[in-house]
Amino acid sequence: MKYFLSELSGFFSYRKLKNYVVILVLSVLIFVIYLAFHGNYMERKDFIKNVPRESHQQQPIDDEFIKQEFEEPDNESLPPWRPEHKGGVNMHVFEDWCATSILQLRKNVLYPLYPHVRTTIKTLAIYPKSTNYGVRIFGYIHPNVSGEYIFAISSDKNSEFWLSSNESTKGLRLQAYVGKTGMEWAGPGEYGKFASQISKPVKLLKHKQYFFEVLLQHNEGVDHVEVAWRLNQRNSIFTVITSEYLSLYVNETSVLAGDTDNIPQTVASHEMHPDLIYIQRDPVVDMAREDLRDYIFQIPLMNDSYLKNIFPQCNYKPINVFDGAQMQRFHGIYYVHYSRVYPNDHTRQAHSAVDEMCFYNQDKVFKEGGGFVQYLKTVDGGEKSDLNWERSINVNPTDFNLNQPTVVIHTCKRVGNAILSEEDVMPVVDAVMNKLQLTEHTSELVLKRIVNVEKRVDGDAGGRYLLELELEDAKGQNMLLSRYFHVTTNKEGSPELPEPISFCSPEDFSWNPAARVHVILPVKKQGRWVIQFIRQMEKVYRVTKDENFNVIIIDYSSDDVDIHKALKKANLPSFQYRRLEGTFLKTTAVQTAIELIEDENSILFTTDLHLNFPVSIIHMVRKHCVQGKMIFAPAVMRLDCGISAHDPTGFWEIDGYGLIGIYKSDMDRIGGMNTKDFKDKWGGEDWELLDRILENRLEVERLNLRNFLHHHHSKRGMWNN
Repeated sequence: MKYFLSELSGFFSYRKLKNYVVILVLSVLIFVIYLAFHGNYMERKDFIKNVPRESHQQQPIDDEFIKQEFEEPDNESLPPWRPEHKGGVNMHVFEDWCATSILQLRKNVLYPLYPHVRTTIKTLAIYPKSTNYGVRIFGYIHPNVSGEYIFAISSDKNSEFWLSSNESTKGLRLQAYVGKTGMEWAGPGEYGKFASQISKPVKLLKHKQYFFEVLLQHNEGVDHVEVAWRLNQRNSIFTVITSEYLSLYVNETSVLAGDTDNIPQTVASHEMHPDLIYIQRDPVVDMAREDLRDYIFQIPLMNDSYLKNIFPQCNYKPINVFDGAQMQRFHGIYYVHYSRVYPNDHTRQAHSAVDEMCFYNQDKVFKEGGGFVQYLKTVDGGEKSDLNWERSINVNPTDFNLNQPTVVIHTCKRVGNAILSEEDVMPVVDAVMNKLQLTEHTSELVLKRIVNVEKRVDGDAGGRYLLELELEDAKGQNMLLSRYFHVTTNKEGSPELPEPISFCSPEDFSWNPAARVHVILPVKKQGRWVIQFIRQMEKVYRVTKDENFNVIIIDYSSDDVDIHKALKKANLPSFQYRRLEGTFLKTTAVQTAIELIEDENSILFTTDLHLNFPVSIIHMVRKHCVQGKMIFAPAVMRLDCGISAHDPTGFWEIDGYGLIGIYKSDMDRIGGMNTKDFKDKWGGEDWELLDRILENRLEVERLNLRNFLHHHHSKRGMWNN
C-alpha cells in the first residue's frame, strides 16, 4: 500500500504532470490538422469526381489550328504574386485590327506579346467606345465560397472565356464563347442567345486562385464584353465578376514595349509559328502556297568559272533607261517598267472580290467583245439570250494572264506580276541547254525544272531574260543556273539565222552572289515594330544561314524600347547601331547609315517598319542589283486591315520607292540622299531619289515580290506624331 501511494504521488508530481499536459495538447493539435487535411482532400476528390466531363474534354475553337502551333512548356515560371495585386486584372489592347473573329486576332503579328496598350481593369466588363481592336484580359479569380460555379460571357462580335483548374496557365480550358465566324454577337448581359455562352458547372475552392483569360475581337458597333458567374443553385443570378474576386497576373506599371518575359503564352493566346506562311496545308490564298522561288537560295549556285566561254558574249544594252538630259521632278515613276515572270507566281489577288473586273477589263478583246459571253460558243447556233437548259456549248481554254500588258499593274493594284507564256520561255531554255550539252564539261547536265524566269522588253533593244534553271549532273547532284541573257527573235526563214532566236550573255552584266547586303532601317519609337523587324531579320538568318548581310538601325532617341540591347541579344550575322537626336528625318537617317558602310562594292537595302520579309529577301536583292547598271525596287503588298501574312490580301504599292537595293558605289555616284531639300521635312524623298537614279542611266528592276507584305497600321505614335 505504501508503495502504491508513493507511485501515485510521483505520477501527480508537478514536473511529470506538466509533461503529460504538453503531450496531450500536441496530440490534439495533430488530430485537428489531420481532420483539416482530410476534409480538404475529400473536397478536392469530390471536385475532380463531380466536374462534368464536357468541361475537361471541351475542345477549344479552331483546336487543330491551336495545337499545331503551341506546346505547353514542361517547366512553368509564374511571376511572384503579391497581396497588392488584388482588386484588378491585366488588359492588353491590340489596335488597328479590322477583324471580328478570335481566330483573326490570333493571326495578328503583334499578338499576344506586343500590345499597343497595357493597362488594368477592376471588373470583367468593358465598354471602351472604340473600333477595330482586339483585347486580352487575364489574371486570377479568387472565389470566397467553395462550390460549383457557372460562367457566362456576352459581347459584340466574338469573344472567349478560358479558365484554368488552378493558378497555372497550363490547365486552361475554354468554358464559354460568343461565336466562331465573326458574324455572331450578343447584347449587353444577353447570356442566353447562344448555347456556347454559358459554361458547364465548375467546382472552385475558396482561398484558391485560378488563372483565366478573356479574349475579344471587335470592329464596329456598341463594343462591349462582360463575364459573369453564379453558384449552381436555384434562384441564383448571373453577376459580373468584380474587383474583390480578382487579382493581377503581373504588375506592368513600368515596362517597355520590348519587355515580354512576363506576358503568359498559353493554349488560348500564343505567337503564331514564324514560318506558318510556308507550311499551311491548304491555304486560302494562292500566294501562301509553297513555291520553288521561296527557297531558291538552297540550291547550290553554279560557279561563273564553270560556265566560262560556253555562251556567246555581246555588248550590254540598257533596258528601259531614261535617255533625256534632265527629268522633270517626281516624274521618274513614269519611266519604270515591270518585268514578266514564269511560271505563275500567284501574286495576283485572284481570291479577292475587290476590283476583280479591273483585271479583265484591261483585255481589249474581252472589253470590246461583250465580256465572258463571247467565249461561250453555242453548238446548235441558238440565241444565247433565250432560256434553254439543254443548250450545248463549246469553250476553248483561255489564259487572260497572257493577254495583259505590263502596264495593267499600274492600273489594277491587285493583279500582281504579268505572266510569261510557255512559248516565250521554252525556246530560250532550249537554246541555253543546247549550248551546255555541246560543251564537254557540261554535256551531262540535264534540266530538272524551271525555277524562275523574268523578262524585260524594250522595243529595238530586244528583251533580256533572267533564267534560273535547276540542273542535275551525272552524279545526281543539283545546281542552279542563274544568269542574264539578251534575246532577239529571228525572222522566220532567214538563211543567215536559221534558229528561231539568238541569245547572248551581256558583258559586265551579272550579279554577285557574294556581295554583302546592308539592311538599313531608320526609326523613332515604334518599339513593338522594331522588335518585329529584328525578329524578321533573325528568321532570314536562321533559315538561310547567310553570314553576308548586316543590319543597320539609325535610331532617333527611341524611349519605348532599348534597341541597342535588343540588337546585341538578337541572333544576327552582324549589326550596326547609331543614335541620333532631334526631329525624325528619313533622308538624314539613311545618309548616316550609308556613311557607315565602307565597302563600295556592297549593296545597301533601304527598308521600313511594319514589313513581313520573305526569307529569300537577301538573295532577291543580290540577284537584281548589278553594279553600275541596275538597282532593285521591289513592290510591297499593303495588307488590308485585319489581314495577316498567313492569308495575304491587299493591294500592291506601285507608287512607293522607299524600299530599294543599290550598290554603295552607285549611291555615292548619284549623290546619296538629298539631305538639303529634305533637311526639315520628309515625304517625296523616295521619288526624288528615283529621278536621280534614272538620270544617271541606271536601270530599275521592278517586281511585285511574293510575300513581301506591309502590315496595316494607323499613324498614331509614329515618328514625330
